[in-house]
Amino acid sequence: MRKKTHLLSLPAIALLAACSSSDPTQETSVGEIPSWVLSPQVEDGIAVTECVTWSGSMSIDKQQAIAHARSSLAQRIETKVSTMDKTYREKIEVASALDSGSTFSSVSKQITEQTLIGTSPLKVDIVDIAGKDNLCALVAIGQSETKDIFDSLIDAADRPINNAQKDILYQEFKAQMAQDELSAEVETFNLAPVNLESYNQELDKLTSSDE
Repeated sequence: MRKKTHLLSLPAIALLAACSSSDPTQETSVGEIPSWVLSPQVEDGIAVTECVTWSGSMSIDKQQAIAHARSSLAQRIETKVSTMDKTYREKIEVASALDSGSTFSSVSKQITEQTLIGTSPLKVDIVDIAGKDNLCALVAIGQSETKDIFDSLIDAADRPINNAQKDILYQEFKAQMAQDELSAEVETFNLAPVNLESYNQELDKLTSSDE
């Protein structure tokens, strides 16, 4: 795999270190793809990588890739919020015979937007995918930002909840996608050569599989 120049953002160096892997690439039917592109991860946080076909304009392609990544990150957060609503209904509301306050989903959009405004990419690089150059951007929120979003959701929804129940909801909120679901999606990606469009479709499936 040819050597490429890496463009790294200055903030959140510790968070970027958490995204690193001892095995930085994954073998696919179209060749090796960096792990931070194919399956981005950050400890106790949420990470998303999106790519656009390299046009030769760093500023335009970078802006588009970051915008797509922020949008995907927002969708991932919304999926986790929906899980919070389901958990609250099934484990807290029914058991306690409670029905008051707003749903977490109804207050999540503004909180998510406020969190993601100005989010800097942790990594931007030109990556070869299926023989074509793509500019990819990794955007993530770490443990502290994830906890801040959760606390803001709890406060804004104003639903009856004790500390033990809050802990249960937080574990649900920050839980990673089931490893077997992720493996199934990666296996599907590996079955046949794909172009950038189908590659992005596979990434979209990863971000929406919990819905």
